[in-house]
Amino acid sequence: MYTRRQIFLQHVAQTSPTPPALDIARAKGVYLYDQDNKKYLDLISGISVSSLGHGHSEILEATKAQIDRHMHLMVYGEYIISPQIKLAQELSKQLPEQLSTVYFTNSGTEATEGAMKLAKRFTGRTNFVSFRNSYHGSTQGALSICGNEWLKNAYRPLLSGQTILDFNDESQFNLIDQHTATVFVEPIQAEAGIILPENNFLEKLSAHCKK
Repeated sequence: MYTRRQIFLQHVAQTSPTPPALDIARAKGVYLYDQDNKKYLDLISGISVSSLGHGHSEILEATKAQIDRHMHLMVYGEYIISPQIKLAQELSKQLPEQLSTVYFTNSGTEATEGAMKLAKRFTGRTNFVSFRNSYHGSTQGALSICGNEWLKNAYRPLLSGQTILDFNDESQFNLIDQHTATVFVEPIQAEAGIILPENNFLEKLSAHCKK
C-alpha cells in the first residue's frame, strides 16, 4: 500500500528538487492545515490566487452563485459571459485610454507569451530585451527571455534575438534600439532574491523605451 507522499512523488511532476510535500487537508483564512491538523501560515497564497484568504465568505458566495448558473465555457471572446465582461470593463477603466481590450490568460507564462506575440505584431520587430536573473515563465518563449541560465540550459536552442541586460544598470540602455520589439522587466526581481530598482531605474528605462 503506497502512502500519499509516495503517490505524490511518483505520479505528480515536481518543479523543484526538494518539494515541501505538505499534505494539506483544508485551509481557512491565511492558514493551511495538514492531515494531522498542524497549522501553517500560507505565505505563498497559491501564487496570489488566494491572496484574499481561504474560505472568504464573499468569494464562496460568488463562486456558489456562478456554479449554480454554469461552470467553464468558451472564454476567448466567443460567448458573452456576465462576470467576464464586468471584469474586463473594470480592468479597462484602470488602463490608458488607448488600451481598452482585455485578453484573459490562465498563467503568468501565458501572459508573457501573449505579450511577446502582441509586441511582434504591433512593431514588426522580433528582438526582445530582458534582465539577468529575471523570471517570466517556463514555456518556450517565456524561457527564452528568462535571465536565469540554470533554468534555460537544458532546453536550448531557444528563441533567437534575445538580449539580456543587467538589472539596475542604465549604462546598457543603448542596447535597447530600433530593432527591439519590447522590454520585459520585473518591477521587483523576485526569483533573484527580492532585488529592488535603484535610482529611478524603471522610470529611466521607460523614458528610454519611449524615446
